[in-house]
Amino acid sequence: MRHNASGMNMLDVKIKNRSAILNVIYQSDGISRKDIASTLGLTPAAITLITTDLIKEGVLSESTADGNNFRKGRKEVLLKINKKKYAAIGVYITRHKFRMLCIDLDNHILFEDTVYTDDCNKNYTMILDKLCRCLEAHLHSNHILDNYALIGMGISTNGIVDSMEGVSLRSYGIWERNVPVISYLYKKLQMPLLLTNNICSLAHGEYFLSHMDHPDDMLFIKYGPGVGAARLVYENFFNIFNFQAVELGHVIVEPSGAPCICGNVGCLETIASYDSIESAIKNVMSTDTTPKLYELTDGKPENISMEQVVKAYDLGDIAVVAAVNRAVHFLALSIRNAMCMFAPKKIVLYGELFEHPSIKQELRNQLSHYTETQIVRFSHYNLQLDLLGPATTIIQNFFQNGGKL
Repeated sequence: MRHNASGMNMLDVKIKNRSAILNVIYQSDGISRKDIASTLGLTPAAITLITTDLIKEGVLSESTADGNNFRKGRKEVLLKINKKKYAAIGVYITRHKFRMLCIDLDNHILFEDTVYTDDCNKNYTMILDKLCRCLEAHLHSNHILDNYALIGMGISTNGIVDSMEGVSLRSYGIWERNVPVISYLYKKLQMPLLLTNNICSLAHGEYFLSHMDHPDDMLFIKYGPGVGAARLVYENFFNIFNFQAVELGHVIVEPSGAPCICGNVGCLETIASYDSIESAIKNVMSTDTTPKLYELTDGKPENISMEQVVKAYDLGDIAVVAAVNRAVHFLALSIRNAMCMFAPKKIVLYGELFEHPSIKQELRNQLSHYTETQIVRFSHYNLQLDLLGPATTIIQNFFQNGGKL
């Protein structure tokens, strides 16, 4: 028994070391064995042994570094991942549709699609069957399996998810409760699959794609149409399960405020969500208080959307500016409170409204009222992670398994 346990431990260590090496190489444009050893604290002999195996398996390739012509001696040999050899799929399932993306490991898009699911009547078998049909058609028409090694599919969805079991526990209107997403899909697709909460998926994509720029205790906040967050905390070994969803939208900021769908009153969602902002503006809309918005919507409150709200905000409608700034004020307050609760080293903000300079600047102004908010920054990949996020989770799963399919 002791011998078997020792064998298992050695196998775990080898996979862990392979994973760490693959992550380091992926984050570089080419790196030497010596630099890998220095980064990871492993012996050069161990690095040589593992990378030799990875080269034989076709995961890695070698190239010679471009050196100065006057330098004598052997040129440095760099290791790279064969990014064009592998393909990964990312899927984001929402209330009325799913979107899918297939990329190689160089983030080159091989295919993408958006498919609406209103005809599926919120039935998970109908939605997932439709997903399988669509995926198989794209894999065939784009010759993916002929030209790439498919490492699997990452799937993200709204709500509460058990990633370890692959179950969507509560999706808030996409389908039924306790949906066995991974087991159902695996029977049909027979490929590696991973299910994550959508905010955790976004956070993973942000961290994975810009790893060197983020610390190991990042708080990722998505704003729009609601408010959600995910927290990353790990000590020694980064993996896809280090992200935890945080119900930032249900932090109470106004105890005597409006009722929230969660059962409490005065949650951040009741002030800062798109629906709440639009509702607040509808209540005061008129030719006097919101002249620009009135013109944009033909005077019909039912035509109000956040796109028109932002236009009226930039045009200076007083009531619109007041409603949006109130939402931004409580968002900034909640960000500061989150700093106190979680003490992250960096907070990353992601969302559609951060594409608008005036609203982005207002948030900066609101945050400047508090101390230590210099750790807050905006995403490197704003509005790009809905599909890249779940795709990166399956890439990380591939690395986590030591580059084994």
